[in-house]
Amino acid sequence: MSESKNFVDYTKVKPYNQEEEKTVQLARMFNKISDKYDKFNDIMSWGMARIWRKQSLLTLKKYNPKLILDIAAGTADMCIKSYQYLKPEHVTGVDISDKMLEMGRVKVSNANLNDKIDLQVQDCSSLTFADESFDAVTIAFGIRNFEKLNESLMQIHRVLKPKGHLLILEMNEPKKGLLLKGYQLYTRIFVQMTSKLLSSDKVAYDYLQASMHAFPNGELLIDILGKNSFKLSTYRKFTYGVCSMYLVEKI
Repeated sequence: MSESKNFVDYTKVKPYNQEEEKTVQLARMFNKISDKYDKFNDIMSWGMARIWRKQSLLTLKKYNPKLILDIAAGTADMCIKSYQYLKPEHVTGVDISDKMLEMGRVKVSNANLNDKIDLQVQDCSSLTFADESFDAVTIAFGIRNFEKLNESLMQIHRVLKPKGHLLILEMNEPKKGLLLKGYQLYTRIFVQMTSKLLSSDKVAYDYLQASMHAFPNGELLIDILGKNSFKLSTYRKFTYGVCSMYLVEKI
């Protein structure tokens, strides 16, 4: 698990400019692309995101979480899948983009889950929930967008119950060899495709690719989680290292 890549400072990777707060820019960016984001995610993940979500969520099944918080909930895919696979009492989803959550509410309603899932606009670095409110917290394809990573992890630690679990699913580049070269070629083609398909904000898609490249993964992220009082339970790579799953326990 030796992943010693020299990362760009991920805190400086922002969509539009270096002067404005990243969270403010991201809220604006995701509002702009909310109606196209699901298509983008399918292209970015080679259509594998649904499988990765399922396999990751099933690692929580043995812990039988009753109250789940999904951070960076977006259009509520993870919230809905959490309910379908884990059958908790309730799922709460939060995101900084109100437009993404509007689309999520439509999905939740179509799935007849309005009484099981609620969606709220919140910044994960300043959650409003009481201490020890949730059995599990999930983040799918969103942690690399956190402007205040340590503050956000502290908030997650605070709202988790004792021995509660944090599940992180995030994309990353393969490390080396032909797979890396192939993936880099694919993403270059992908940026051109999405720029045409989702032409309302080309900068947004450039940012999403750059943030994936810059954000720490593997041992680097595990170390950050450890410094924020989380203990690793399971680390798993999917699809030749294109995606990674981290299941950690609150200590």
